[in-house]
Amino acid sequence: MRILVVLSCLMGLLGALPARAAATADVFGREIPLGQGRPAVVLYANRDTRDVLRENALRFAYELRREHPIVVVHVDLRGIPGLFMGAASKEIRKIHHDSLERIRKLFRDQGQQPPADLEDSLYMVADSNGAPHRELGLEKGFRQVLVQAVSPSGRELARGPFPQAAKAIGQAIESLPPRRLVSSISR
Repeated sequence: MRILVVLSCLMGLLGALPARAAATADVFGREIPLGQGRPAVVLYANRDTRDVLRENALRFAYELRREHPIVVVHVDLRGIPGLFMGAASKEIRKIHHDSLERIRKLFRDQGQQPPADLEDSLYMVADSNGAPHRELGLEKGFRQVLVQAVSPSGRELARGPFPQAAKAIGQAIESLPPRRLVSSISR
């Protein structure tokens, strides 16, 4: 009996670890550079809002290309049973890859070269416990994507439903002062 109690406690502890890491890392384990010098557009979605992102998010990110934001997509997986979390994360990695290919095509279709750091500009997070979503008041099974503009220092600038608030989010990002490049000589 004691062994079962110890094992269940260990399983609970191990189950909690990825949720804590999800706040700072994407599905590839990369640190998300929020508040580290670049503005960000953060989208809060779930599997029911996938079509909204597919139809609107890439074009929106392309329109903000001059501001060079990072795009972070938090996917709420609260409705996914624990046994299927690995498959859900694998699907999000596939969507990440497909999204990068689609944005590269969008740049080429516009006669432009895709940015060299494109892969370092898109982060997808599999939130197994939905903590970031709950903090913003999004209940399990929400039907509306939420978008947030974040300053280069990590401060929230604006928030609203997506795509309805896209113009306001774009204006908040565009209103930021231009980033200055400091040469290593002047340091």
